[in-house]
Amino acid sequence: MTGVILTGGKSSRMGQEKALMPVGGVPVFRRILDLFEKLFDEVLIVTDREGRFAGYGYPEVVDLIPDRGPLGGVYTGLHYAGSSPIFAVSCDLPFVHVSAVELIMKEAVTHDIVVPDIDGRLHPLHATYSRRCMPYLLERIGNNRLNITGFINEVQGLSIKRVSAGEWVKEDPEFRSLFNMNTIDDWNKANELAEAGRRDKPCAQSKRH
Repeated sequence: MTGVILTGGKSSRMGQEKALMPVGGVPVFRRILDLFEKLFDEVLIVTDREGRFAGYGYPEVVDLIPDRGPLGGVYTGLHYAGSSPIFAVSCDLPFVHVSAVELIMKEAVTHDIVVPDIDGRLHPLHATYSRRCMPYLLERIGNNRLNITGFINEVQGLSIKRVSAGEWVKEDPEFRSLFNMNTIDDWNKANELAEAGRRDKPCAQSKRH
């Protein structure tokens, strides 16, 4: 499976490149990349312009069809990936962790799309997509129907697994891996969570022993 980091967002609500903003002293993009290095043999960075993430040591691929949002980013990732399915994640999720990704990956063996569905809210940018999705994605893009949640809810002919809150909570009890940053308030909250996690870590370790 190929890990795909989607970085094409404009960060308009944040006012700066949110992927490079530090959480717990580490840029969000670096946090995701460190995790992907443990999980995937291939990592792709999908971007709207080449050079944004030069120097990280992984290939950047530019959107095949510009300005088509996450739907176009997933399509681009599938096109360039050396394997199918791909695990696609947005670059503004600072707390993605191994067990949550592995839960999604496990279901991807038998489904074209595996997506968290937490009490009716889909999280399509922490999800897997098979190459069978490509013609369906292209049709939606051609019709300018770019909402990726709408795509998952409406597409016919693909096998979709929705991972429920009950399944998710076993791997990620606080649902932190789905926390995303869109505003400065979100960024401040992320740093509060990172600091709380750092303080709690020694206690958690002592309990295990």
